[in-house]
Amino acid sequence: MAASDQDRQQIAAILEQYRCGFAVLNAEQLKAIWDQDYENILYIAQEAALPMRGWAKVRQYYESVTESIKQVRTMTVSDLSIDVFRDVAYAFCTFHFEGEVEGNSLRIANGRNTFILHRKNEMWKVIHYHESAPGPV
Repeated sequence: MAASDQDRQQIAAILEQYRCGFAVLNAEQLKAIWDQDYENILYIAQEAALPMRGWAKVRQYYESVTESIKQVRTMTVSDLSIDVFRDVAYAFCTFHFEGEVEGNSLRIANGRNTFILHRKNEMWKVIHYHESAPGPV
């Protein structure tokens, strides 16, 4: 297996960990995909007016969002695209989320995600995340 195929498989596994972390509301699983020591972490969630900068903000976001959702009905990731440039990679996917939030209201979200990762100690870690609405049909 070529190194790039192995890299793509490892990165796909990270995106599956991201999907699963939201599906089971596990903040620790979501936090584990990040390079928590990276200085310029950036997280752009479609529901937030401003980007979250730095590990402390991302950690706080995951803890808050996993506590505010009562139950997840579905969390899917599709349309995966990955490219690797030596020790930097990007991954793109679309997602569909349905969950019950506080007050028993249903929250449905569809979006497009771009992850930027870098290789650290022979492992891939996320350093940048950008989420956007799917746009008009």
